Amino acid sequence: MTRGLWWRLGPLWSLVSLLLIVYAVTVVTSYLGESVQVQFQYALVNLVIVVALYMFIGTSGVLSFGHVAFVALGAWTVGLLTIESDLKRNLLSDMFPFLFEVQAPWLPAILIGGIVGGLLALLVAPVLMRLNGLQAGIATFALLLVVGQVLTYWSSIGPRSGQSMVGIPDVLDLQTTMFFALGAIVIAWLFQRTRPARLLRAAREDGIAAAASGINVVTQRVIAFALSGLIAGIAGGLFALTNRVVQASLFGIELTFITLAMLVLGGMLSLSGAVIGALVFSVIDLVLVRLQNGLEIGSVIVSLPQGTRPIILGAILVLMLIFRPSGLTGGREIVWPFRRTPPLPGVPPTNE
Repeated sequence: MTRGLWWRLGPLWSLVSLLLIVYAVTVVTSYLGESVQVQFQYALVNLVIVVALYMFIGTSGVLSFGHVAFVALGAWTVGLLTIESDLKRNLLSDMFPFLFEVQAPWLPAILIGGIVGGLLALLVAPVLMRLNGLQAGIATFALLLVVGQVLTYWSSIGPRSGQSMVGIPDVLDLQTTMFFALGAIVIAWLFQRTRPARLLRAAREDGIAAAASGINVVTQRVIAFALSGLIAGIAGGLFALTNRVVQASLFGIELTFITLAMLVLGGMLSLSGAVIGALVFSVIDLVLVRLQNGLEIGSVIVSLPQGTRPIILGAILVLMLIFRPSGLTGGREIVWPFRRTPPLPGVPPTNE
């Protein structure tokens, strides 16, 4: 095999390895009982959200607290499209009349939810993407609050204030959710090899030099923000079909900081960091939940006091920020284990 071929396999391996890891963990989880499967299904939904966050934050270096707003819109859209018309009339009587008749199968509904999330991101991006640092963080957080308030109090597009949207069909299983997670990883991997992603990474490293080189940073950010909003909207649809109950309060600060913590834990500058961080955080969380409920090991029952779980998760994150701020992956992709020195420019590779 030529040395050049070994070198070309490296970038592809960064994708294949992640797909294999997610597939392997899902297969193992499928043998651990129904309750564990349900918990891991939520973990896969969070993984899709984290991948969406990486596509914008990891590529642009701009912090966003607003992506859960797109998740909320995706979940809301799927709820409205999949609940039966008669049930909507009875439970959501204040809605616009035309929404009672709007129906779609669950798969098109998820895709429509993604489009709705992407359209909102595209609508607000020209303004938000001109901001940097703390300003961008505050502005995107304001977006999250605005969307939350609209979904909570505007009964013309959903339930009355404080009520939940129920009656969402039970059609999504662990394996199907896994395929959506794998698809999100593939899309993110392909995106990071596009011209807008390369230009954004250049602007992330040195914004002044990028602008001096003629890169329109705002335009590239808009593209990344809209695409990541679409993936976040799809994640919201997956959440709605997994939880089967949608309420605006589910998509707020807690979900925002949990998914950001997953990204930080793995390393926000790489797709590998996003995926591994989401999986490691979710597995630790799953183990802590089991311990809080009492885990039987042989003849001994090991348990943790209630309320210990968020304390331990917070401590792990703080320790990571202190001792390894770049995350578990160091912000790097998984490398091809048989990597060879690349051929020199202009020198044809030789056979080994």
